Parts: sequence; structure tokens; C-alpha cells
Amino acid sequence: MPKSLALVNSVYHLLTVVNLQHLAPPGEETDLLVSDITPGLQDLIPRLGETGLFARVLPVGSKDLGERFPMNQEGPVARCLEEGEAHLRWALGEELEGEYRRVLFPNFDWLARLLACRYSCPFYWVEDGFSSYVIDFARPDRAAVNRHSLGAKLGERTEAALLYEPRLAMRGDGRKNLPLPKLSRQDGALRELLNFVFAYHPPQDLPPFLFLEQSFRAENIRGNDLELMAQCQQAVGLGRFGVKSHPRNGDHLPQALGLSRKVDLSVPWELFLLNQETPRPTVLTVCSNGALSGRLCLGLEDDTVMLYKLYTGKVLWKENQVLSRYLEAFRRQFAGRNYYVPETVFELRNVLKVLGGQYGG
Repeated sequence: MPKSLALVNSVYHLLTVVNLQHLAPPGEETDLLVSDITPGLQDLIPRLGETGLFARVLPVGSKDLGERFPMNQEGPVARCLEEGEAHLRWALGEELEGEYRRVLFPNFDWLARLLACRYSCPFYWVEDGFSSYVIDFARPDRAAVNRHSLGAKLGERTEAALLYEPRLAMRGDGRKNLPLPKLSRQDGALRELLNFVFAYHPPQDLPPFLFLEQSFRAENIRGNDLELMAQCQQAVGLGRFGVKSHPRNGDHLPQALGLSRKVDLSVPWELFLLNQETPRPTVLTVCSNGALSGRLCLGLEDDTVMLYKLYTGKVLWKENQVLSRYLEAFRRQFAGRNYYVPETVFELRNVLKVLGGQYGG
């Protein structure tokens, strides 16, 4: 039987693909491509290889393609696709199989598109957080690459999206949505496998209230997230509140502004949840996928406070209205299960006081 090919660009993708291969029937082999999109991800390749889970684990240099060939400009798009096989060989640096049974990919990026020009097997789009539920990345009017006959092949070959909660999908692209198996806290072998890959050590002294920052500053999205952090800190107390910085912001600004004590949490959030028994921190965020992933991919129901109704910026430029509908559907599905979406700062402060045990405060 031909092997599968899986591409990962982030820790979230890697956790999902490791779980899929871990659960695969004996004899179903997969080659794994680990891209250079996320800093440090390729450092995990030696340990991934040692597990023996994958037939081969290969680095792939795809970040440069996105920087050199903007997908919304027709000229660069045409050049990249015309020279596609040469770019693919350069990015891979090592030969792949002549054919694969299927290809698993997380993003409609250049590498996935060039692979779709080479291979005619079915492609499966693996969840990449809430964007996989709300954005039709193959829509012709979204980017010039989708209007090029070769650039459109990825959309044409994609059989389905693999999602942790398929019923929440609202992309409107007509594509099938199939369920992903959740990461199971009862699966000791999976936990041992992932702990080895990431050299997991439990974080020490986490605050009882943890704000998951998003990459708004890195993306030049203006909003009031820092002000919301201040409101949360005031409600629960200085020593009981911390911010998990987003690596793409690179500035640890909340800590510099006195909004957070030092938080040592470098391990993947989902891996922390897979390992950590209760009590776990109450999670606060505008709408970080990390706050949703505990419910999406692990089925947990920890205290979670979503602040998107109080946020003044736009999280997604083109799909902000669809994202709002998705978050509302998510709220309805998990309402009353330790999931809070305050609509005013007054309501936020009361929710945090209740969660912090300051009843009637």
C-alpha cells in the first residue's frame, strides 16, 4: 500500500498528526514533513524520528516561498507555479515517493499547492484552529493564486476538511467536514509519546488566572487587549494573574507594563492540558485558539472566559462576521459548561470574582 504524506507547520498540527498516526492501523505508513514556519519546530525532528512512528521525518524549507511569492499578486504567482517543481525540489532537499495514498496538509500555503501540482491523490485539510471553520481559502476572489489553473489544484484535490468539531464549520465552500479523533487523556501511550517528542516538564507556579495573548501587535491589529488584561488583573489581584505571551509578538509587553508576573509556560498548551490534573488555571483571552482547543481537541470543560465581545479591534480582516457567527455557535454549544462570554466590563469583573471565590464582590 502506498504511504501517506503529512505536512505540519505548527505545534497544533504536529499534535494532531502524531495522534492520527498513533491511532492508525498497523502497516499504514506516513512520511512527515516538518516545515520551518514555526521557530523551533524542526528541532523536534530527531526525537520524532526516534519514536519510529513515521516512516521518514523530513525538514522542509517553505517559509521563503511565502516571502518571495505573494499569493495576492498575479505576476509572482505565475512565476512560482511555472517553476513549481524546481521550487518543490529546493524546499524539500530530499526526494519524496513517486506516489502517495493521500496527503494531509494544514494550510493553503505554497508547499501544499505545489504538492497538489505533483500528486493526484486525495488531499485532506487538517484543522488549523478556528480559521479552518470559517475561511474558504480556495475562493477565487480571495487571492490571485486561486484564479490560476495550477494554483487552484489544491482546492480541487481537497476531499474534505478534518475537524475536531465538524458541526461548527461555516466556511460555505461545500466541502465535506469529517471528524478528527480527540487527544485522549486516558491514552497513556499517546501522552508518553508526546512528552518524549517535546521533552515535557510540568510548568511551575502558574497563576490561577492565565490570559492567553494573541499576535495582534505582530499583525498590526489595533485593539484594547492590554486594557482588558488590566481589567482582569484588577478583578483577581496582582499575584493571581499572569499572561502567556504570544511568541510572534516577541516583546513581553504585558510583563513590561506590570500587567503580568513572569509566566514560565514554554510547552504547548494542549500538551499541558493533556498532562495536568485539576485544578488547572482559569483561561482568559480575546479569542485565542488555545482557549478553545481544550474543548475542541481534548473535550475538557475548564473555566474559560472569552473577551471577544469586549474587544475593539478586528481579529480577522475579511471574515470577521463569519468568525463572530462561529464564536456564537461555539458559545451556544458550550453554554453553561464553565464557558463565559461577558458583554460588559461590569459582567467580566463579576464573573472573575465568582470564579475567584469572591462571591458578592
